[in-house]
Amino acid sequence: MQDENSLVLKPEHSKPKTLESKNIESRKERDKTEEKETKSLSGASSNQTNVPECKMIPITDKYQVQKPSNVAVPRKCPPLSAPLLSERPLVLATHLVPSLPISFFEVLVEAIEVATGKPVVLLHESRSDRPVAKDVADIAILPASEKWEDGKLLSASFCFEHYLNKSNSPCIYADVVVAADRASHVEDITDLRGYRCSLPDRKKNIGAATLLFNYLHTKGESPAFFGNILDADTQIATLQMVAGKQADIGILESPVIKCHKNTLPGIDSLHILTSLGPLPPYRIMTNRAFSVSLRRKITIYLLKINQHKEWVDRFAPFGLTGFTTNFEQLYKQPGGVKSVVTSVPYY
Repeated sequence: MQDENSLVLKPEHSKPKTLESKNIESRKERDKTEEKETKSLSGASSNQTNVPECKMIPITDKYQVQKPSNVAVPRKCPPLSAPLLSERPLVLATHLVPSLPISFFEVLVEAIEVATGKPVVLLHESRSDRPVAKDVADIAILPASEKWEDGKLLSASFCFEHYLNKSNSPCIYADVVVAADRASHVEDITDLRGYRCSLPDRKKNIGAATLLFNYLHTKGESPAFFGNILDADTQIATLQMVAGKQADIGILESPVIKCHKNTLPGIDSLHILTSLGPLPPYRIMTNRAFSVSLRRKITIYLLKINQHKEWVDRFAPFGLTGFTTNFEQLYKQPGGVKSVVTSVPYY
């Protein structure tokens, strides 16, 4: 170290040793001041990373939008199930299509075939006012707001990826989406007064619309807060209305955005303002007459499905991280669904 210091401090002309010692002391003082300045700069940079609570974030990556569309037939994964097709099949009916794509439930059906060793027939009902097919369905996938009198809740439900879901909860969050041309004028939900708003489930006591109105109520606002409310039949219809300029804003369940953000036309022009929630989980139910043994096999297999890389890869495009325990208490929230405004998710 002495040789290095002597090389650094060596002047062009020789100087007395007293001057060299003074130079060393001044060098030490200068190093201390530089360290203080570095710490202050690092502290300033860390403060700058604290983004505002309602900072706009685009739904799609701008670099992904530039990619050319791939019109080729997508490669299909080899089947993981080999059920006995000669047996009577189980019937799974989902009431979440088209908001969640049918391809998502095709993967779920195959997982149930592996768990039970039985073939499973997939049915879907896109009309929100239709009950579960009586004496037909063995398994039903329903929104949290719907019930099945002949069904029993399975002790497992979906766990979707979301910035706020830090505890692997089956509960669902709702995202407030805004058109890009409105983004520069909006910083908070309370800035949306007079705008056209699309709501997917206004008539239901549990849903994204309830979360939004509960939040506005905490701010002393009424449903007349918006200039015009457009009712949508499905969650994805709300997303389409905002993307198609029929509405300025909308609120819908976050898994719907995750499933369609790379396929829905015009979605690249949308931003997420904030998130509300949580909502109770989607219901996975079995018929009360369903085999107890098969019910147990399905529950155990779904809860451990994230231990199998094949299933993790198959469910990943839909934002599903796995399955987690579900129970009736999550649907019995005192005083209705509580709404908590939160920071913007990761999309």
